[in-house]
Amino acid sequence: METLAFTHSYVAYENLDSEPKLRSLEELGLKIPSSAWIGLAGLAVAVSVMAVPAEAHAAYVSTNGGRLNVRCGPGIEYCVGRKLHNGTHVRLTGRYKNGWAQIKGGGWVASQWLGYGHVSSSCGGYKCRPCYN
Repeated sequence: METLAFTHSYVAYENLDSEPKLRSLEELGLKIPSSAWIGLAGLAVAVSVMAVPAEAHAAYVSTNGGRLNVRCGPGIEYCVGRKLHNGTHVRLTGRYKNGWAQIKGGGWVASQWLGYGHVSSSCGGYKCRPCYN
């Protein structure tokens, strides 16, 4: 209500005799940049947005009771570094590739076997053991 009363009082005492003067950009000392500069600025903004690291996500292992393989890469052709029990909480980096999710600290798991939700700060990342073929 206060804002409405202020606006009403402003309009009531407005001087209607003077018209606003519109000035050109040249009069203001501004110059419109060329389209190449606008495109370059847009590209810079796009790259800076894409460079922001993905936020880590919380997840838990959701299998049919079996253990989930943690692989050293995003695919079944990579070696198994270790296994996680059903219900184990993990943190993800936010990187996904062809149905695989990367665990914070290293290692990849099949994302179909993950459930997503709140994870306490006590769960940490996991390191993938060195892979030897």
